[in-house]
Amino acid sequence: MVVNFSNFEYFIILLLLLTTTVLLEKKYNVHLYKNRKERIELIVIFFLIGIVWDTFAIWRGHWIFPTEKNMGIIVGLMPLEEYMFIFTIPYTILTIYKLIDSKFRKR
Repeated sequence: MVVNFSNFEYFIILLLLLTTTVLLEKKYNVHLYKNRKERIELIVIFFLIGIVWDTFAIWRGHWIFPTEKNMGIIVGLMPLEEYMFIFTIPYTILTIYKLIDSKFRKR
């Protein structure tokens, strides 16, 4: 069995982005949420909205995810990588926003 690592490229990029974001959050002490409950609630809300949005778009044929271009693990209508995207991108955007906002407020 030959493993085609290009199928893992998107997932690896998302993992690197997530790792970088976690490190930025820790290094600069960025607080995205007031408490653990708020963190969980917001993550769940973003995640559910993303899943509904993507599932509808896939179901309607607005976009597709060719299995030969991803890892091939499909949950529902979406590949595993898309779930990772739905989690990672809002987290990254919020972290960068809070980091930039905190730097400009100090001026």
